[in-house]
Amino acid sequence: MEDFGFDIDGILSPEEAEELFNGTDETVSDVPQETEEKDEVETDNAEVEDEQSEPEEVGMDEEPEEKAVASKDGGASPSVYSSIANALKDDGIFPDFTDDEINAVKTAEDFAELFEKAVDARLDERQQRINAALTNGVQPDTVRSYEQTIQYLDSISEESIDDESEEGENLRKSLIYNDLINRGYTQERATREIEKSFKAGSDIDDAKDALEGLRQFYKAGYKKIQDESKASVEAQKRQQKENAEQFRKMVLDEDVVLGNVKLDKRTRQKVFDSVTKPVYKDPDTGNLLTEVQKFQKENPLEFLKQLGMWFTLTNGGKNTDALVKEQVRVAKNKGIRELERKINSTSFNQDGTLKYAGDTEGTKDLLLSDDWKVG
Repeated sequence: MEDFGFDIDGILSPEEAEELFNGTDETVSDVPQETEEKDEVETDNAEVEDEQSEPEEVGMDEEPEEKAVASKDGGASPSVYSSIANALKDDGIFPDFTDDEINAVKTAEDFAELFEKAVDARLDERQQRINAALTNGVQPDTVRSYEQTIQYLDSISEESIDDESEEGENLRKSLIYNDLINRGYTQERATREIEKSFKAGSDIDDAKDALEGLRQFYKAGYKKIQDESKASVEAQKRQQKENAEQFRKMVLDEDVVLGNVKLDKRTRQKVFDSVTKPVYKDPDTGNLLTEVQKFQKENPLEFLKQLGMWFTLTNGGKNTDALVKEQVRVAKNKGIRELERKINSTSFNQDGTLKYAGDTEGTKDLLLSDDWKVG
């Protein structure tokens, strides 16, 4: 029997698909990168060798307390977001939201959620479905496949099914065949059922029932994929949030100790910001990058080299012995070389003693002579 599979290629043009898939993306403006001069921490070589009962706290000078404290939302108070939402409502951008919904906006996350709702409200049903699928993490190719199939099925009219021409007959066979396959029939059994349907004269009604069954099948499958993908995305977000909170506590709330060195509060804040605070927008992907991510992207080999050196010289972050020993070794060798230079440049008497003072004639008592002079 001939293959009655759907021919749905070309239902969506590349331009239409691109517009549907990307039409609701929001561009995030570049975040200016903040730069600060890094303070150097000097270690006295003599103190390095002393045993310390408590790790020495090092890092940047503390700033005034009021400057060091920043809100979790980047310094903006909760009222800022509701004020912006109110202004957008007055300008007609948020016309469908009530005053209670506007005033409930307290955080950046609340504002982002409200903005997404405003965008969704301007989309038609199909665009909303596509946007929801992509937002829930469904792959674009999967979205396109389901959308093309659903659009094709919705475009089939009763008149085309009732058509007694060869084209109408092939359409009925295709609908019945695909519905039976989706219900678990084998190809051979599906073929026999189609023959029975046409012999009994019920092929038109069977085709209409099959069309409804196909619509339900693909819409249910589409929803299932979206639900599964959404659950996976939400689980990842929860895990990321937990990891972020745990990392914040590790860096900001707990002591950060490396051997005998303990970082001060301001330095720990710098460490946290360099890993978590977006400072740069990737022009290739549009993703926001932290200072560390930016350095890794722009200097991948140098990043690996720096990471490898840090890991090796700190024994995986456990201590600074290798770093300190190297500093002590360099200082020690420098001191020895300086001592050798002084010794080699010093004059000696014939008997091998250092010639710090001398007698011009060499016949008088050196300890009592008035003729001593500096040699």
